[in-house]
Amino acid sequence: MREIDGIKEAMAILQPHWEEIENDFDRHNQRYLELASTDHEAVGRVLRAHLIVENFMNSFLPTYFGIEDYDELRLSFAQKAKLLPSTKSSAAFVRSGIIQLNSVRNKYGHRLNHTVEFHEIEAILEVLSVARTGANFETPIEAIEAFAPVACAFLSVPPAHLQEAFMEAFSHLHSYSPE
Repeated sequence: MREIDGIKEAMAILQPHWEEIENDFDRHNQRYLELASTDHEAVGRVLRAHLIVENFMNSFLPTYFGIEDYDELRLSFAQKAKLLPSTKSSAAFVRSGIIQLNSVRNKYGHRLNHTVEFHEIEAILEVLSVARTGANFETPIEAIEAFAPVACAFLSVPPAHLQEAFMEAFSHLHSYSPE
């Protein structure tokens, strides 16, 4: 078996610091183990909803804007969500919730053990109060999962004659960017 060139010299230089190196490694490894042991079910459920909604945005946006080389733009989820129309489109109805879904997903990017609270998904709950009238959600994650198919339905591109009906129906609707 061939050795890695220079590894013996590198180890000789590090040898006097080995105990300190091992202690530092143990500290980082402990952090890794703590993060790895957290409940990742919620993270997975939010990420799944996020990915599915993004898939529908990837169909909606190039059709809505007539962009032929859409994939080459390599837009982030946040950029795609901000591109969604805020008026005169069925997508305007779910735009704020989609922006909020991304915000929740990003919080997991910064803290894997984040716990989603209902106040973080007010725009999602507003959409659900109309689209799923009377539905009650025990957890914010359940609400996010219920929001995803609603968002996807409103991002679906209908035939041209139905697009006109949607444009008329949503002509007075205006969405906002949640804080």
